Amino acid sequence: MSKNKRIKTDNNNKIFQDVIDFEILRSIINYLLISKRNKNKNNNNNNNNNNNTNNQYKINKFYLNRNEILNYILVSKKWYNFISLTISNNIINNKLFEHWLNINYNDNNNNKSFIENYNNQNQYDKNNLISKNKNNNKQNKISFNKEFSIIKIKESIINDYFKFNLFLNYITINDFKEIKKKFENNQLVYNRIVVNEDTADDDILFKIHEYVSNENSEIISNLFKILELNHDFQLHETYYANSEEDDDDHDKKCRELYLNSLSITGYDYSTEEDEQTVKIFKIFKSKNIIYDGSDDVCQGQTHVNYSTLFDPDNSGQQVESIKVQSNYDNEESVDPRHLIKVNQFENLHSITIPINSFLILSNLSEEMGYISFYGYEKYSGNSKNIKSELKQMINSLITSKSLKNLKIPSVNSSCFPIEYDYYYGTSDHEIFTNIINETIESFSNSFKPLFSESNTSIERIELDCMGLLNINTFSNLLNNKSIKYLYLNNSDFIVYSSLNPNGNGGTEEPISINQYLFENIFSSSSSLTSIRHYKINLKDSKQLELIFNLILNNIFKLQLYSLIFKIYENELVGEFVKEFKNLINNISTQQQQQQQQQQQQQKSNNINLKEIKIKIKDDKYIQELNNINNPHFTTIIKKKAYND
Repeated sequence: MSKNKRIKTDNNNKIFQDVIDFEILRSIINYLLISKRNKNKNNNNNNNNNNNTNNQYKINKFYLNRNEILNYILVSKKWYNFISLTISNNIINNKLFEHWLNINYNDNNNNKSFIENYNNQNQYDKNNLISKNKNNNKQNKISFNKEFSIIKIKESIINDYFKFNLFLNYITINDFKEIKKKFENNQLVYNRIVVNEDTADDDILFKIHEYVSNENSEIISNLFKILELNHDFQLHETYYANSEEDDDDHDKKCRELYLNSLSITGYDYSTEEDEQTVKIFKIFKSKNIIYDGSDDVCQGQTHVNYSTLFDPDNSGQQVESIKVQSNYDNEESVDPRHLIKVNQFENLHSITIPINSFLILSNLSEEMGYISFYGYEKYSGNSKNIKSELKQMINSLITSKSLKNLKIPSVNSSCFPIEYDYYYGTSDHEIFTNIINETIESFSNSFKPLFSESNTSIERIELDCMGLLNINTFSNLLNNKSIKYLYLNNSDFIVYSSLNPNGNGGTEEPISINQYLFENIFSSSSSLTSIRHYKINLKDSKQLELIFNLILNNIFKLQLYSLIFKIYENELVGEFVKEFKNLINNISTQQQQQQQQQQQQQKSNNINLKEIKIKIKDDKYIQELNNINNPHFTTIIKKKAYND
């Protein structure tokens, strides 16, 4: 009797242990395969399939982390079956087939219009899943439905999905009319039609809009719950968006098109400040917006007024992400005054807003009673109330209830555009440097609330500091409970002094923000910060040596889960490898010393840092980095994307 009871207890323990193992495994797989951006998204209702995008697995992350997943699978058959079922079910439950399978809609026999393709299923590669490399358009094939494949999905399930979901790479006006006709007559066999427009017909949206402008708005609105348009086009320079603005016709005619994603390039460069172009988003309502307002062909400086783009009364409450693109040649940027209504969006989770840091600095200098900096005196983006507008911008960002991902790059180059000798003689350098430092302090203080509010909705911040944010700006990160991902570029704060050793010009003394963060935020025992992921841009060997010393000196106190290194120059990779090897050896030595002292001091030698990610320009160094024996962290090496 006693023996039977003991066996029963052991079985229960074994079952309980399996449950624990599976829950831990599920958390690991989720971490490896769910996009960090998806983790941060709100649970929005998807008009097409009502999927929750928060837990969708990504094939590119599967390909990137396949070796680590394979290690877990090899532990036991039970683990293999659980992981295989978990990943396969995620694809099925979230209906991700078109993201994981290679749809052959560019084949000669399948590159058909909607009318030609009606009642035909999309063909797909039945042997491989396809992970596309964004850097070189290379396709990485992953086998599935084989005996030892990780991913196994019944072909009948896939075929049933494509039976009711159609994917096209273009649409004509006749296609649209036919879709509408079948929809109205309840003859449309598809639950979802996705169009990824990649043709040269930039006018197709205007043709569709002209057609629906005389149609019933309720019918068109319901149609766009099935028809998902993703469009990328160049806006004609003659376009003006004010034709719809003063329309007082209150009948049921449709005035808007609804899209999933819309990417537009171009603006009206015949005017100094273009206020009209972005009003196109009042007509074309998109969930995801990419707007490129830069044009290095243009000889003059045209500045786009983005106020209407960042206004939900114009762009609509359906907007989930807005990305403004720019380039260093044009220096086209979003002004702080354009962003004061960001907190009025209800579903906006991600924005990218390039700013002109030195134009703002120049405006601050002038507002404080000093002079504007050389090169910015007549810029069309100048403001006389920049301090108030900066405050309103930051307040709008931190009071948003939906914003999760915030990226603020700078359109300026890394060189500080201040000409000492342009305004002052040698004797006035001290006065001028005091003005610079006072102006920079005002700029830095404006950004402090972004890191000070303890409970904002923002979880990811990527910011180009341009050497303008001092230590005080980041001091309240100690108590921030919202930010999980922090990525800083050009983070070293620059203090300016009056003279260099040669007696002319001025000197620039960098203060390491990285050192402050590692020693006072990431390693503090009293820190309440939620930051677990930090990205560092390595530009020189001096910075590289400092970072590795900071990691080693704080290795048992660091609260970070992952560190991401972005290496700008290939020449630094060799030095990185050397320092990385030294770090691993030194950590092992410290662990041994800790273990010897542990009984006496009761001191933990646990390492919270679990992951090192390395992004480099050239993939020829990837194998060398992979060959490093690292028992302390998982190491992930990636080739840096062109625009990363």
